[in-house]
Amino acid sequence: MADIQLNRFSIRDIENLTGIKAHTIRIWEQRYGILQPKRTDTNIRYYDADDLKVALRISLLNNHGYKISRIHQMSAHDMSSLIQKINDSGFKLQLLVSELLEATLAMDIDLFEELLNGYLKKNGVEDMVEQLIFQYLEKIGMMWMTDRIFPAQEHLISNVIYRKLAVAIETLPPKQPDAGPKVLLFLPEGELHDIGLMYIYYMLLKNGKAPIYLGPNTPLQDALLVYTHMKPEYVYIHLTAPANEFDVNKYVYKLEAHFKDSTVLLSGGAITSKKIVSRPHNVKILKNLEEVRNVLSDI
Repeated sequence: MADIQLNRFSIRDIENLTGIKAHTIRIWEQRYGILQPKRTDTNIRYYDADDLKVALRISLLNNHGYKISRIHQMSAHDMSSLIQKINDSGFKLQLLVSELLEATLAMDIDLFEELLNGYLKKNGVEDMVEQLIFQYLEKIGMMWMTDRIFPAQEHLISNVIYRKLAVAIETLPPKQPDAGPKVLLFLPEGELHDIGLMYIYYMLLKNGKAPIYLGPNTPLQDALLVYTHMKPEYVYIHLTAPANEFDVNKYVYKLEAHFKDSTVLLSGGAITSKKIVSRPHNVKILKNLEEVRNVLSDI
């Protein structure tokens, strides 16, 4: 079936998603017989969703100080029991990220929402997004860029996160008539991942600013129409995973040319992972969440 074909992972995928180096995985395969890969009809090695689940659990325990020589002797039940007994907050957070990833691959939307609701109730929307969701989305982004996840799988869970953010936005006090400055938020054509941008919208509203939200997959001419009419002081774009042919440097210079009377703020993994050849004078790149928070509170 198609889902079996897509949810196959290379050893590099396992390395990126768990942090376990590929050469370490091979040593563990040979020495301890764990994480044994399957093979396609053409003899290409691959790992399935169950292998990834085991690898995530092993990585958690190994990073927490348990040696692989002990871990490999545990049954799946023993491993799960040990994991549940560990109360370290950092460990619990990483475990939850892994559980969200597993629920996504299994398309278990009820479990995904249950896990998210539990964290949200205890920690609030900002901690949920900044501590949990951003880590989770980083892993999903890796899988998306290498075609290791169905769009349908991503859409299912994205809609859950959208609903949580929408509720949080609706609970904020209404925007005041004199709120400002105005910030135009949109994503370029081909970029559909707007959870980060929605959260920026939430933070701007909470800080008494005046965001104008156009959302994902916005043609530049449409953004320019709104820009010309509403004259925002800032333009904000958060790039996660634009289309493969997307040229970040060319787009940055288009932004400078078209929005020259405003400050253009850029954030997201697709920005920070690229080398911007020469930064235009009115473009500011925000490298991490701390910089985003500082800028949004200062504007």
